[in-house]
Amino acid sequence: MQVAELSTGKSSPYVHIQSKLAPAFSPNDLCKSWVVEWLEAKGYEKRALQVHACGTQAVSLQCPNGHQKVVRMTCRKEICPRCGQVGSLAHKERYLRALDRLIWGPVLGYMVFTLPREVSEAMPSKEKLSEIEREAVKIVQDNFSTPGAMARLHLMGEEIEHLHIHVNVLFPLIDTNGKGEVPQTTLDNIKQQWTTFVNRTFNLNKDTTNIFYKFATSPIKMRHKIKYVTRAVVTAEKFLSLSNEAKHWYLSLTGWHNTRWYGQLSNAKYKEYLKSRGLDFIDHREEDIALAKRCPICGEKYKFKEIIDTGAILKSQFSQIDKDVWVDLETAAFLKNKASP
Repeated sequence: MQVAELSTGKSSPYVHIQSKLAPAFSPNDLCKSWVVEWLEAKGYEKRALQVHACGTQAVSLQCPNGHQKVVRMTCRKEICPRCGQVGSLAHKERYLRALDRLIWGPVLGYMVFTLPREVSEAMPSKEKLSEIEREAVKIVQDNFSTPGAMARLHLMGEEIEHLHIHVNVLFPLIDTNGKGEVPQTTLDNIKQQWTTFVNRTFNLNKDTTNIFYKFATSPIKMRHKIKYVTRAVVTAEKFLSLSNEAKHWYLSLTGWHNTRWYGQLSNAKYKEYLKSRGLDFIDHREEDIALAKRCPICGEKYKFKEIIDTGAILKSQFSQIDKDVWVDLETAAFLKNKASP
């Protein structure tokens, strides 16, 4: 099928011909067209319009000293070929917002709790999905010395065409030797707790269930793990590969918060908790010029200027830093010098 061809990198003859005639035509264009067509055909007109218009306009910002940046306006829908990409504005926002709550500990724990296929295929309700997340975090807190955790459900795995629901839990470990070693008895207990929960909640009789664990002990590895967990969970290609029933189920989850924080790392508590440990709150979004609220040259806050079409951005006045942000030439030179070794 067409989606499978895209996911494996194989091009249909039509795509091959189009690539010769119009280099700008890409598999992402096809994905966008198919997603929009399906949404329109099934009555999701508003979402179809959001995906269709994604990235065509940008917001222009300027600091009091005249430094400017222009940031693409995106729909933030994971099934959008632009917003579902690794490194999209939406992905960077999720990733950078998670750093401050997770990267301060000596060890970052990572556990994955997998559900049996029949549970995924039954397409649980929002309430059940929230219950699944809460139980996974509870098991982590029962078995590890951690003040709190982030849970994020991935609704599909690496394969297309099938739902494969699993819970990712990230948590800073304290009172540790810095290695993140886990006794086998602890792992056995975690697996038993999860199996008992799954059997009780979904009326099953499984002897065991699958869990996976790994620990990051350096900032680089921690960042990599956080970036991986916060990526889009149902990309355009994966969405298109699903049955119509599964597509409708996924879209019914609108308004449900997939990334949740627990314990002392919850939204209401984490800043005070970090302060109690002698840690200053750091807004890591300032690391990325697209998300930064302040000008990198003078440190002043950017203020809204206007909304413009991306096609109207003048190359003579702006330099494109990445696919979603442009800055004035002075700022571009400053960023280039700052990045130089």
